Amino acid sequence: AFLPALVYSLKVSPLIEKISDHKDFKKLLRTRNNVLVLYSKSAAAAESSLRLLSSVAQEVKGRGTISWIDCGDTESRKLCKKMKVDPNSKEKGVELLHYKDGAFHTEYNRAVTLKSMVAFLKDPEGAPLWEEDPEAKDVVHVDSEKELRRLLKKEDKPLLMMFYAPWCGVCKRMMPSYQQAATELKGKYVLAGMNVYSAEFERIKEEYNVRGYPTICYFEKGKFLFHFENYGATAADIAEWLKNPQAPQPQAPETPWADEENVVYHLTDEDFDKFMKDHSSVLVMFHAP
Repeated sequence: AFLPALVYSLKVSPLIEKISDHKDFKKLLRTRNNVLVLYSKSAAAAESSLRLLSSVAQEVKGRGTISWIDCGDTESRKLCKKMKVDPNSKEKGVELLHYKDGAFHTEYNRAVTLKSMVAFLKDPEGAPLWEEDPEAKDVVHVDSEKELRRLLKKEDKPLLMMFYAPWCGVCKRMMPSYQQAATELKGKYVLAGMNVYSAEFERIKEEYNVRGYPTICYFEKGKFLFHFENYGATAADIAEWLKNPQAPQPQAPETPWADEENVVYHLTDEDFDKFMKDHSSVLVMFHAP
């Protein structure tokens, strides 16, 4: 489609597909399974969104598609009407809708930032980023190894760093206490978080012995000293530990389940196959201690 002079002056990414015809839009949804559409009441109203989306389109190239429909021009107005979208009703005159597998999926209502939009298009059904939670405003959110090194080098205050994965249930349960502690201890201590699930952070995971999530490390003047392992901690527990941080105390080894008195049959490599042959119906729990 012909792009107006205003759009060229904005240096809009050629990766953004401007659509005005209903058939073209249907074809787009039929051939692409992850599409974020910017509807605008005019080209001028779309200006700031297009600047941001140009950067987003570059980041998600090959994984997601961004399209623009200007409901202000004559031809596109018909398309907006068919799609039952009216950006004029929105405060800024723009609306962002997501389509997945050829059908409407959801309105984009997360943070309008490069990082959040890229994360959404990479995983449209995933949870919002931790920093999108307004209660986590006092947690220092670290995105890269470079940022981590810079933080450790410049920060004089004692620092607690949570290395986490976005899908980790224990992490999610602990985050409210962690972010409350970050607010209450602001100015005295720094509480930070870093999603290190991606393979690009293997060096960091190796360096700080991240074997599971969360792994919480305590630093003083950039030097790692101890792990914090109370994953059920309240904000008060975290504050109390920080007054006198110490290495985790060795715990007495648990009695293996198989050694406890119970009616469960505990299988081993040696008897597993024979047990399966001898019993017509078996419910097996595969577990780790």
